[in-house]
Amino acid sequence: MQIADVVTELKEIRRGRGVRSDDLHNRVGRALRMACGITGIDDPALVRRKLVLQLTHLSARLPSDLDLAASVALGLHKEADGGFLDQRIDWLATRFDRDPRTARRRVDSAFQLLAELLYDVGMRDRKSGSYSPDGWYVESLRAALRLDLDVPTLTEQRQIVAAVDELDELVLSLSAPRDQAMPEEGPEIRAEIAYGGEIVEEQRVSSGHTRFVVRLPSPLSLGQRHDYSIKFTSYPRSWMRPYYVFTPLRRCEGFSVRVRFDPANPPSRVWRINGLPSKAFEDFAPGEDRLHIDRVGDIALEFHDLQQGLSYGLQWEPPIR
Repeated sequence: MQIADVVTELKEIRRGRGVRSDDLHNRVGRALRMACGITGIDDPALVRRKLVLQLTHLSARLPSDLDLAASVALGLHKEADGGFLDQRIDWLATRFDRDPRTARRRVDSAFQLLAELLYDVGMRDRKSGSYSPDGWYVESLRAALRLDLDVPTLTEQRQIVAAVDELDELVLSLSAPRDQAMPEEGPEIRAEIAYGGEIVEEQRVSSGHTRFVVRLPSPLSLGQRHDYSIKFTSYPRSWMRPYYVFTPLRRCEGFSVRVRFDPANPPSRVWRINGLPSKAFEDFAPGEDRLHIDRVGDIALEFHDLQQGLSYGLQWEPPIR
């Protein structure tokens, strides 16, 4: 697959009604199938859903004018729902206050950049796969862990993308393994939503793992983004194992975390966990990627292009008493 192949296939898709064409499944070429995770056994409706989801997601990364140009040309824009490409180009030209020839050049520029993004995703997903169980995936996750408190708190801010129409609830999980010397019974994992939904059910799977069913403010449509924030608490800091990791089981494009340790009693060493198999870090062998705690007790990390099933975060050696 080459970038030029992707551009050619985008131009094929834009004909007629674009992504709303009846014969769309027959016009999606090999390069777009690879970039959108479309398989030979996908029915026409699933082909359309995967294509619309990926094109909507990646087009949003373009500059705003090129995002509009690509969306209109491909038939993704609801206000420019013309039955023919020329009609949509005329609508775009009016929106830009330019002639149709200029609008077409803007579309060509948008397709070139969009093709580069699709190519990158296609090459990456050939290696890593792409999985969106339950009809949604994570575009970005920002976490803040307060370990300077007697009972630590974890606050997550997530932007998710719906991979289906009418997505109206999420199932969220948190695992908080206890130190083996601590009792099994004790405080449970609790959660509260700051914004973006409400918790309607709690499912305690074990003493260290709980699932929360979150109802969204309104159903999401395919490709629609949504932001929410949730805060977790569990048990005393002394019960915790000395690590914090995120192990994505669905597609996640970006993860950042800021941890605040007690500046009066910081860990003796801290190191990064960057894509280790789940549980492989539990031998507590210090890694080579040592981290520095600043003078107020903070450490900030970022991870991109996360691989599903691998763990990302940090681990520390408790302070010497």
